[in-house]
Amino acid sequence: MAVALNERLDLDTLLIVKGSGSRFAIRSAGHNAKHGFSSVSTEELGIVLDLRGPESKSLDRKTSIARMGACNNWSEAFTWLEGQNLSVIGSREGRVGLSVFLLGGRVDFVPLIRDNGVKNFEVALANGTILNANAEENSDLYLALKGGGIVTAVGLQAHPLIKVQYTINMYDPSDSKNLLDAFAMVQESMEQDPKMGMFINVRRDFIAIGMFYADWVVELPAAFDPIVKLGSLVGAAVPTSNGTFSALNEILEEWAYKMQDLKHAYLTTMTKVSHELLHQGYQIWKDIVDQLPRAVNVHWSTQPLTQAAVMAGRNSGGNILGLEKVPQSYWIFACDLKQDQDDEAMWNALDAALQRSKKLAVDRELLLDPLLPTFAGASQNVLAGFGAENVKKLQDAARRYDPEGVFQKLQNGGKEDQIWRTAR
Repeated sequence: MAVALNERLDLDTLLIVKGSGSRFAIRSAGHNAKHGFSSVSTEELGIVLDLRGPESKSLDRKTSIARMGACNNWSEAFTWLEGQNLSVIGSREGRVGLSVFLLGGRVDFVPLIRDNGVKNFEVALANGTILNANAEENSDLYLALKGGGIVTAVGLQAHPLIKVQYTINMYDPSDSKNLLDAFAMVQESMEQDPKMGMFINVRRDFIAIGMFYADWVVELPAAFDPIVKLGSLVGAAVPTSNGTFSALNEILEEWAYKMQDLKHAYLTTMTKVSHELLHQGYQIWKDIVDQLPRAVNVHWSTQPLTQAAVMAGRNSGGNILGLEKVPQSYWIFACDLKQDQDDEAMWNALDAALQRSKKLAVDRELLLDPLLPTFAGASQNVLAGFGAENVKKLQDAARRYDPEGVFQKLQNGGKEDQIWRTAR
């Protein structure tokens, strides 16, 4: 059964769940496409605590801190603040809830143009209380929540309206070598310009590169030239445009979700930046995809993370993910499909792509331990990537704020080794 809760949370319901020993799951915006992450198992009875409801929002004009209920998604947050000439740093995908992005690992439009600014979490505990977690108050929980938790509202630092120029170009995949070299070159330039952002998405019939710049400029900075000057451009999926985060959200939603009613699966890893590794990763992906039916649409993306972005996380209360201060990339192997009978082929392909790529990275001493939780598969040990010291911090926080282990024992999928499960 599902129980609808307002953002303040009906704490009596949580206490009843605890007292009865019922299995439960948390749903905020309900975006996550992974089966079972925001619902209870079909094989046993349980309760879904649904945080969706009135999307409460308020703004403290003196501090420019926006308080938003966890039921809001990023499209709603961006649009509301832009009506007041303000912006917050958030998700590329507007349908994603605030909690899943902030707690489950994050990839912003541009890795570092402002302090990413989670100033406060309002957290529901298993003992029926709500408390604030921030850099000054319950700071250990504030750090631990960056690895997941049940959050009913967040306080986000708002900034003067951020202007964004964006484009998504489509390229001929036969030019993959030049494309990947150009992408790696531009990623190196991102270390010098915090307004830059980009991604690459490799598919059977095209390679897409998205380029973002946190300003409206007459032409993109010369740092983008290795990509801009490529001769294999097929066309623009999204022509160069000036807009804001909300406008870019709409564009990306339309581009990424043209096909409806698809299942999505992900596996992820993280590596240091290497031209050679990108080329070898592409060949691994291509060899696997060439053996698959077209209905099994396995694709590969990489998204950069700069050293400055890592340091920003450390300087704003710490980062539980264990990120190293090096230029790095998230690798995401993904699949979109409709037919259940293709599940086995999909997972075999994703796992093969991941394991072969990781082996290459290990052999070249380029593999990094952290995983982006949002894109990790159920078989991946996300906590192991955080590092022993950070896992101990999570365990200490769990013992202090959930001494009876309610979230480990009763939350759907909350295995003993998973300290917190992200509110989806």
